[in-house]
Amino acid sequence: MQSKTIWSIGTLLQWTSDFFAGHQIDEPRLSAELLLSHVLNCSRMELYTHFEKVPGPAEIQKFRELVKKRREHTPVAYLIGKNWFFSMEFAVSPDVLIPRPDTETLVETAIRFVRLATTWEKPEILDLGVGSGCISIALAKHLVEAQIVATDISDTALAVAEANARNAGVLDRVRLERGDLYEALGRMLVRPRFHLIVSNPPYIPTGRIAALMPEVKDHEPRLALDGGETGLTFYHRIVAGAPEYLLPTGMLLVETGFDQAASVSALLSASGKFSEPRIIRDAAGHQRCVMATLL
Repeated sequence: MQSKTIWSIGTLLQWTSDFFAGHQIDEPRLSAELLLSHVLNCSRMELYTHFEKVPGPAEIQKFRELVKKRREHTPVAYLIGKNWFFSMEFAVSPDVLIPRPDTETLVETAIRFVRLATTWEKPEILDLGVGSGCISIALAKHLVEAQIVATDISDTALAVAEANARNAGVLDRVRLERGDLYEALGRMLVRPRFHLIVSNPPYIPTGRIAALMPEVKDHEPRLALDGGETGLTFYHRIVAGAPEYLLPTGMLLVETGFDQAASVSALLSASGKFSEPRIIRDAAGHQRCVMATLL
């Protein structure tokens, strides 16, 4: 940066966008806008209505520090401590996977199915691998009669989910339990059963993790990414355990990797415990989720 330059908001955005583009940073303009609006505590729209404003020295210094970290491929969501999912804001940290628009397909499918199931007056839902809590909380906000149990093996992830549930006003209906998938349920005095089990489990094959974008492989928790040698390790366990915790005609709904829907469907069919699996496509037409009903 040249010392004679007047670093207005407009100048900062343009310089940073060009800088990010030159370092192959994904969505350079958006990254610049999100970081600067965070530092200035304003909306992205306000940046453009105050294009000529010159931030103070402390604000510019803080912005420059964030720009350096973004150049190193630290995800914007971790730098600003939040991300948006299902039109809601969620706190995030490097202890949890960053909520992604792809997962909204799972939430939309779950909401639609529960609303169609007229006999489920007070739906009981289980979320395996809650992470930031985005799935459980979005379901609780849109299904006001639902009671949700959400499990995770990570204490730090559960702390993030608890803060998000409290902020969303649904902590009274989202019960958080520490355990590996169904493990926490086995410790309960009365074994619960659910109308619906949902999960976005780790599904990246171990050998593919090294080829992921630096933002993912170097910064997001491997615990939330690594699905074992084939990427199907958690699906095997989820499908095997689901009949024990589903109510009659209850549904299992899972998100899958881009090339895994057929394999997960085969697991469900081979179990002999579920109806013919259905593959759900996202808005872009990609196979995104698999669902099946307990026989």
